[in-house]
Amino acid sequence: MITVEYSSPLSDTRRAVFDAAAAKWNDVLNTDFPEVDLNGTPETGILIEASVTDIDGPGGVLGQAGPTHLRPDTRLPARGIMQFDEADLENLESQGSFADVILHEMAHVLGFGTLWDSFSLISGSGSMNPEFIGTSAVREYRTLAGTDAPRGVPIANTGGPGTREGHWRELVFGDELLTGFLSGIDRPLSRLSLASFEDMGYGVDYNRADPFTLPEFRDLASMGITEAVRICDLCRMGRPEPVMLD
Repeated sequence: MITVEYSSPLSDTRRAVFDAAAAKWNDVLNTDFPEVDLNGTPETGILIEASVTDIDGPGGVLGQAGPTHLRPDTRLPARGIMQFDEADLENLESQGSFADVILHEMAHVLGFGTLWDSFSLISGSGSMNPEFIGTSAVREYRTLAGTDAPRGVPIANTGGPGTREGHWRELVFGDELLTGFLSGIDRPLSRLSLASFEDMGYGVDYNRADPFTLPEFRDLASMGITEAVRICDLCRMGRPEPVMLD
């Protein structure tokens, strides 16, 4: 299971948000794995080191999140990091988006967007139409689209490292939790996103996915999504380079 270890002082309120995110992912994914040696400590789940610190003030670097150590058998994470800038975190709390950002960034620690390339799950990398080509996700996208035509799932084709080709494409998926922007009011975690984890090798519980349908143009406009390139908080996260455990 996912365990969060706090390496800096956090209030009980903030800890509760991290713990709730871990509980959510533990509910929808099978995060129990065979034991692996993690720097002398046996680990059967995923250990996430969480911290909040002063980085560069509001509007700069939001922090970093991603896997840091991978299992040699499955190449799935054994350990990861979630670090946030204090000033930016206060802004997220005041906007009411803190919980969704933590849930979103924890997905990157688990491999969403950060391990796709290592699993050869991206087609058309560097083009204007990169796609996620995992079998399970393509199946779910075809169901959402109501057609057998799509060969891949559209992923972000704009933004810098950590954003481009690391999220679902916002102009297609709108307010889904794992696009690169926190659009809308409710941010559902769809069957499509769970399917992408299945394509990486996780066991998933589709029954715990949130209801989601592809938005129409008017829906996108009501969320404020009218163009492909926008400035967003989630674009300002760095991604660590993971190492493979022996």
